[in-house]
Amino acid sequence: DFIWLSKSDQKQGLIELYAGFLFIGIFLSFLFIMATILIMYYKQITEGYEDKDRFEIMQKVGLEQQDVKKAIHSQVLTVFFMPLLVAGLHVCFAYPMIEKLLHLLFVSDSWLYIRTTIFCFVAFALVYIVIYVLTSKIYYGIVKRNV
Repeated sequence: DFIWLSKSDQKQGLIELYAGFLFIGIFLSFLFIMATILIMYYKQITEGYEDKDRFEIMQKVGLEQQDVKKAIHSQVLTVFFMPLLVAGLHVCFAYPMIEKLLHLLFVSDSWLYIRTTIFCFVAFALVYIVIYVLTSKIYYGIVKRNV
C-alpha cells in the first residue's frame, strides 16, 4: 500500500519495504554463495582423490613438482573463477532490467547501484580467492608424491 497520509508515514513505509528486501537479499546471497563455494570445494577435493593415482604415475615418469602445482592451480582456477566471470557478465547484461526494477522501488541513483555491485563483486571475489588458495593447497597435498 503506497498511499501515505504524511511524510513520516511515507518514510516509515519505505524503510520497512527496503529493510525487508535488504534482509532477504543478504540472507539469500549468503546462502547461495556459501552453498556454491562448498560444492566447488568438495568437488575439487573429491577430484583430487580421484586424480591422485594419475598424478603419481606422471610424477614417476618425471613430472616435476612445479609442473604439478601449475596443473593443479590451472584446474582449480578454472573451476573457481569461471562462475565468477559468468556472474559478472550476467550482471552486465541484466543491468537494464535491474535498473527498471530499482526505479519501481523508487531508487533512481544508477551510480549507487553500480558502486554497490562492484563492491559486492569484489567482496565475493576475495572470498573466492581465499577458498581457491585453500583448495589448491589441500588438492596439492592430496596428489603430491611422497618420496
